[in-house]
Amino acid sequence: MSIPVYVRKEYFRAVTISDKSAHILEFQYRPQQVDVFEDGYQVFHMEYILETKTKAEVIEFYLTSFSLRGKGYGSVCINEIVDQFSKKGITLITAPTGYDMAPLGYTGPDQYHELMAGFYRKVGFDISGNGDIAMKILEAE
Repeated sequence: MSIPVYVRKEYFRAVTISDKSAHILEFQYRPQQVDVFEDGYQVFHMEYILETKTKAEVIEFYLTSFSLRGKGYGSVCINEIVDQFSKKGITLITAPTGYDMAPLGYTGPDQYHELMAGFYRKVGFDISGNGDIAMKILEAE
């Protein structure tokens, strides 16, 4: 069972990514997914479920191009989505740090788990004791 979260469907946000360049990103929220576009091209996709009214679980997220990796798009997008979830009363977000099989372009699941755990730590999540789940507790606004 999933519970819909009602965030305004589309809005634009000015952001600065890691190379200090400014970008205008369009966030589109739909039930159980968020897509982010820049200049009409999709740059980010996330799928999630709400287990309760206050707990969200990220199923997966990805940048749409390997060329976008390491530039700050993922951090900016996750931080914005977390902020919107917090405004809607979500107080806990969980996410897997990897999968049994690594996505294309990675040497294996261990490398992917390590990379994802590092990413989640960078955006303020804590990693579970066995390293397979990232968690972030939010303050309700």
